[in-house]
Amino acid sequence: MNRFDQHIQNLLALCSRIGVIQLENQSKLKIETKSDKSPVTNIDLLSNDMIIEYLSSHFPEDIIISEESAEKTKRKQSYWVVDPIDGTKDYIKGGSQFCICIAYIENNYPVFGIIYIPSTKEFFYAIQGNGSYLVGEDGVKVKLPLKMPISDRIFLSTTIRKSILKILENDFPDSEKVFMSSAVKFSKVAEGNGHFSIRLGPTYEWDTAAGQCILEESGCLFLDKNLNRFSYGKEENLLNGPFFVINGNLNDYKKTIGQCLSLTE
Repeated sequence: MNRFDQHIQNLLALCSRIGVIQLENQSKLKIETKSDKSPVTNIDLLSNDMIIEYLSSHFPEDIIISEESAEKTKRKQSYWVVDPIDGTKDYIKGGSQFCICIAYIENNYPVFGIIYIPSTKEFFYAIQGNGSYLVGEDGVKVKLPLKMPISDRIFLSTTIRKSILKILENDFPDSEKVFMSSAVKFSKVAEGNGHFSIRLGPTYEWDTAAGQCILEESGCLFLDKNLNRFSYGKEENLLNGPFFVINGNLNDYKKTIGQCLSLTE
């Protein structure tokens, strides 16, 4: 048993409790603006405190970096990254495309990841080398991917540039384009409900690490602009570069990726 196995049930219970709090308070939020001009709510902060309290008590020697406390934490090669509400803007608007993301990065790569979606009560998790799993509202655990063959969908950020979208429309005219603002889209691709996702704009390590672990353990690729496995711990500001998620054969996407990257040069 690795160091994460024994905590799966406790983390599922914790995320479930936090999810209830998030849903119950969604219509009565106190909203502030952070130094980077992004919004943060009182429920972001409460959720963050609950996650940090658990991780700190059970992994007292570990470094924990959260979206809500990144400026206060010094990073090492191995550390936790936490996003208590990924998709805060959607959450504030009363939407359902937000989630809790927790991941552990070891020697620059995610080895444990959790995505919990409060609106559907779905708990996705993966441990490196052990596969990816979904625990549904009924408590039944199933291994990912769920769907074969892979659905003809591409998952995209709501802020994707029109020029990039045009390339995707030309190269994959039959693929349904689905727009999501959070790591929920990673869970969908890991399930087998999509074959491609792209993000060229800035994201942070806590936005992607959990999703990457879940995707890779379900058989997907999570690549950087050089088509190498995406890695972490390179930038002091925790910013990610462009990334590409592929649920299929890399050769089928190289042309599209090259065209998209050419627009960023």
